[in-house]
Amino acid sequence: MRDATVRALETSKTETDGSVDGHDGDAGAAEAAALYSDLTGLLERLHRRHLDVVRLALEGMGVTEINASQGLLLLSIGEGEVPVRDLIQRGYYQASSATYNIKKLVDYGYLEQLRSEHDRRSVRLRLGPPGRHVADRLRDLDQRLARIAVEEEGLGEPLQEALRTLKKLDRVWADFLSFG
Repeated sequence: MRDATVRALETSKTETDGSVDGHDGDAGAAEAAALYSDLTGLLERLHRRHLDVVRLALEGMGVTEINASQGLLLLSIGEGEVPVRDLIQRGYYQASSATYNIKKLVDYGYLEQLRSEHDRRSVRLRLGPPGRHVADRLRDLDQRLARIAVEEEGLGEPLQEALRTLKKLDRVWADFLSFG
């Protein structure tokens, strides 16, 4: 696993002569490191920009009591009931920020907490009526932006390739965290 992680961090393509992306030794490794650095920086910027899009949408709805991260939490819960631990285990949220955001969303009526009859420590979440409204509007916005990206910008295939690449990078990071 560790060897695969190291190879994936260096480059996505290694030629049979040992060079990286057509470059020998240090030059190839330096190029791969620069690409990796650019990619991780872009991921951070895209996340912040996505939060800005959500913030703008919330403002457009007249929703001022919750922030963009809380709006995304509503969107990730969806239509059913979700145990709090599932949100944390899926890797979406840190336990402390999830607890804070859930408390705020419950206080404002965007979320409802359901305690298990058998184990009072087990809490499930579902959207309250205002939370459902916000999640539906954010889902509509996501669909509209996806349509623009695919139909107007011609990004259908590039988005599929980007998703495949990001899933591989996610596996590299998960393997690194698990196996060092």
